[in-house]
Amino acid sequence: MYKKIVKLAEPFYKKGRSGDLVHIGWISKKLFDLKPTIEKKGHDFDITYALAILHDVGYSKMPKGYNPYDLKIRKAHSKESSKIAKVILEKVNFPKSKRKKTLWLIEHHDDWAFGKSLEDPEWRIFTDFDFSWEASRKGFDVVRKFLNQNRREFLKTVQADYKIKQKRTPFFLTKSKKLFLEDLRYWKERLIK
Repeated sequence: MYKKIVKLAEPFYKKGRSGDLVHIGWISKKLFDLKPTIEKKGHDFDITYALAILHDVGYSKMPKGYNPYDLKIRKAHSKESSKIAKVILEKVNFPKSKRKKTLWLIEHHDDWAFGKSLEDPEWRIFTDFDFSWEASRKGFDVVRKFLNQNRREFLKTVQADYKIKQKRTPFFLTKSKKLFLEDLRYWKERLIK
């Protein structure tokens, strides 16, 4: 089921933002690395995985030249992502008992940008990884190019974002926080002399 979700999502990501295919590949790998931890703690891996893979497919429906950080675009792409995800989840026979929650979380995955934080554990796990992407070795340059920043400027942005995250929605899993801090240390060692 997981591979089918990715395969059906890929055409939408190819039409969306540059770097999104790499983003979902990275998130997929990291989630599978922590699958035993997620399940051991009693959280739903199916929902977390579908949310992580399908949350940004709606960017494929946004007008050319959009700014992905514009709040109207964030809201619009989230709604489109939920619509597209509904079709994909039906095609892969995603458990019906989990669809409603998954689609709601996809539609509200960017609520943090509007100052709203969700307490849902699957959303919190997803947010850990979605946030960590910007400091990852693969994601750092992808995200900084969206913001039109050089590497040192973006390192400062990531550090500032981390402080904000710790106040609003601290890391939910210790292991995901450790992953983020390892990547942040990697960039600090290379960029701060």
